[in-house]
Amino acid sequence: MHRRLFCGLGLAFGAGSRAVAQSGIWPEWIGSYSGTIHFYRSIPLEDIAPPPEHPHVDLDDTTPFAIFFAVWSDDQSTAIWLRIDGGPMQTAFAGETLRFGPSIDGLAGMIEAKGKPVPRRANLLIHPDSLGTEALFSHADGSFWRRHFTARFTPSGADVIVWVFDAAGTRARTWRGSAVKKE
Repeated sequence: MHRRLFCGLGLAFGAGSRAVAQSGIWPEWIGSYSGTIHFYRSIPLEDIAPPPEHPHVDLDDTTPFAIFFAVWSDDQSTAIWLRIDGGPMQTAFAGETLRFGPSIDGLAGMIEAKGKPVPRRANLLIHPDSLGTEALFSHADGSFWRRHFTARFTPSGADVIVWVFDAAGTRARTWRGSAVKKE
């Protein structure tokens, strides 16, 4: 009986502590990072109805190219600056800055974007060891493509994955690499 009561109090205390609003960004993540990524693979997406008879598989150049990003946060928002120097998701030389509102259960919506082009919509996903952005961009013809950027933090920097989903939604292409935190 006493053990059940004690465990119940522990659960109630734990549930109450989750209600405190936090940015979700760990202080050690804040800073600037630089590294390289290289083409990893193209994945045909099988949930398309009807599936394509001959799925397109990219044989991209596997030569590494530079990636730079920075993370900063204040009481009201978190910002991610990202510059990618190659591939179909290449950004302008100045990069792009996506600012996100407060995080609720690890998810925050974009409240401001600077760069060319900027996504029409983006989300920030925060996990205990990583953060990621999911951004939806428009082409001039009205079609769109999605880019996912994930940084899984390590003692010296981050392991990075970039996914790009094409406008037709028929395949995902991935690039992987690592970045070192600048001191």
